[in-house]
Amino acid sequence: MIRPSAHYDLVFVGAGHSHALVLRMLAMKPIPGVRLTLVSPDSLSAYSGMLPGLIAGHYDLNDTHVDVYRLCQASGCRFIQASVTQIDPQQRQLQLSDGSQLDYDWLSLDVGATPDLAPIGNDSAGVVPVKPVASFYTRWQQLCHDTGEQTPSLAVVGAGAGGTEMALAMAQYFQARQQPAEIQLITGGDLLPGFPATVRDKMRKRLTAHHVTLHTDTRVSRDGQRQLRMDNQPLAAQWVLWCTGVRGLPLLTDSGLDCDPQGFVRVNDTLQTASDARIFAAGDCAAFPTSLPKAGVYAVRQARTLADNLRAAIQGQPLVAYRPQSRFLSLLSAGGKDAIASRGGKLSLGGHWVWRWKDRIDRAFMAKFDQHLPTMIVPPADTDALHCAGCGAKVGSNALHDALAHLQPVVKQGIEAGVDAADDAAIIDWPAGQRLVQSLDFFPAFIDEPYLFGRIAALHSLSDLYAMNARPHSALANVTLPWHHPRLQGRDLQRMMAGAVRELNAAGCTLVGGHTIEGPQMAAGFTVNGQADPAQLWHKSGARHGDRLILTKPLGSGVQLAALMQSPGNADITFHGPWLEATLRHLLISNGLAQQALQGIPVNACTDITGFGLLGHLYEISQQSDVTLAVDCHNVPLLPGTLSLIRQGVASTLSDANRHILMQCEQPKPVDDALLTALCDPQTAGGLLFCLPADYARQALQQLDQAGIAAADIGKVLVKSPPNHASILLDSSHTGSV
Repeated sequence: MIRPSAHYDLVFVGAGHSHALVLRMLAMKPIPGVRLTLVSPDSLSAYSGMLPGLIAGHYDLNDTHVDVYRLCQASGCRFIQASVTQIDPQQRQLQLSDGSQLDYDWLSLDVGATPDLAPIGNDSAGVVPVKPVASFYTRWQQLCHDTGEQTPSLAVVGAGAGGTEMALAMAQYFQARQQPAEIQLITGGDLLPGFPATVRDKMRKRLTAHHVTLHTDTRVSRDGQRQLRMDNQPLAAQWVLWCTGVRGLPLLTDSGLDCDPQGFVRVNDTLQTASDARIFAAGDCAAFPTSLPKAGVYAVRQARTLADNLRAAIQGQPLVAYRPQSRFLSLLSAGGKDAIASRGGKLSLGGHWVWRWKDRIDRAFMAKFDQHLPTMIVPPADTDALHCAGCGAKVGSNALHDALAHLQPVVKQGIEAGVDAADDAAIIDWPAGQRLVQSLDFFPAFIDEPYLFGRIAALHSLSDLYAMNARPHSALANVTLPWHHPRLQGRDLQRMMAGAVRELNAAGCTLVGGHTIEGPQMAAGFTVNGQADPAQLWHKSGARHGDRLILTKPLGSGVQLAALMQSPGNADITFHGPWLEATLRHLLISNGLAQQALQGIPVNACTDITGFGLLGHLYEISQQSDVTLAVDCHNVPLLPGTLSLIRQGVASTLSDANRHILMQCEQPKPVDDALLTALCDPQTAGGLLFCLPADYARQALQQLDQAGIAAADIGKVLVKSPPNHASILLDSSHTGSV
């Protein structure tokens, strides 16, 4: 993954409306010499204007959410899926929820707001806040599942636009399913404050039609027994949705930035924070000099000013002022495919045609991040830049020292000189009677997030040791950093090695040294040393007739990562961020868990599934053990979206070479070609493949499940007869006959 050389880091925190639009703008007109990074805990970012339609059942999740992975790929922006837990403006550093740190030169905040629970003593027990939206929708789905055929009792606190739309959306959901529901809408004042009387009248009629009980001038509080009360009466509802009042995230006030009494960060009219000119803020988290409602329409309009001013500030140019509109079109969802329109005056319009109007506007906005997602314009390379070879390609000593200064590799007995000794080589006193099991892996980065890539590269390298039933002991790193400014190289190296050391330490493996150079793209690998009792080693040569084949991870990472790299600019590829999220989650599962889970169970043969794909590695076992391996193709687990991507023409560059193994396979019935591609797909940090006696298969699967490994029994070992019989038998029936 090759990116232009950069000198500065611009970091976006939060994937709200403003940031989504800014990234789209910067894709079409990048800032030269600036590297973009987005930090957000969610890979899908909700569009608030369509949330009621999602709850009502008019839309699905993909209709209403921006795919953050796709957006970042198209805009050339790195994506870190984590929460920011602390901002240090003095050090220009962020602390992230994964335990890592991220440095920045310029920072932009669009982190939204959090419900203000002060009226109920800041006690969230029994209350479901509508924000953050991602967790709310998950809980809504769980509620719908739990209620079954029962009559749900729900209360929405807050009758502003959001609360009123939500009450009607929930009522519509249950009415469409002909399921009775008791829904209350509670407000301390009147319905829809700030809206024209004609809008309130129209929405009252729709609330009545949907059998929503409206309580105005009614306060919700919590009594001494922590029970919710509606004025002086108990609030009888099994689910209370809190849609009234918001405040800033504690992250903002804790950062030392100047905030207003509600905890929103103060900005001036250029959207720069009042206390730090290198930090900008937009959307609900920003407190503008003149008070603005917390409405998405302002966040959308702020995006152009934010993009222009970030560019101007970095390039030392004058900034422009954001001028909020005095009036804007309001389109309120009204349960069914019905909506109310107003624009600040007394006039309002309602009906199904207004909903269709709103639907067109909303879908056009979301199309900006789907069908009309732009492709990043790559700035021209610096033809005057000279990059040396030989030892001149080493990363500078200052960047190297700064990056490694805070690493804390696990301390292991017998390592006489390691990464902290500054000697020319590591010195290891090897235990007597133990075999040295050694392996090396190295590959270019498929994702330009150093911490995540460092973790995966370490886990991939350790996998060979686990496949041999060895205990990780020590490791040497081999790293290539992109041609960026030395300051950025130091940041990348620190994050990459922090991620790698996290996984190495968890494995009890000491980082004892390494080598670092610069090149056109990030790459990493490790030489790993393991120790093992020679009598306990696993090999590929011991598979026996009747053994079951147990696979510990789903296939498809090669296809998924190929789609990640090929999808920008390719309109023919429909790629979904949640597919990649699932892939990365599996890549981060250590094969050490499976190795440990099967201690005590006789393993006749084992290998890890990596570059040659499942069939390629099965062929190695077949040759080494002189057996035939029968694979029940429909029992082989696949990552979500894998077959869909293959049928769209996505394949790894190694796929064609790997498919040559099909000449060693027999298919009694033809196997779907997309599935064959998946069986040949090269895997990064793939699972282990065990051959073990059939009598132990159920126990093995149970122990793997207890260790959090969703393994699958995918076939068995057969006698190879006659000797020239196919090495692999592919069964495509759905009966699980093998």
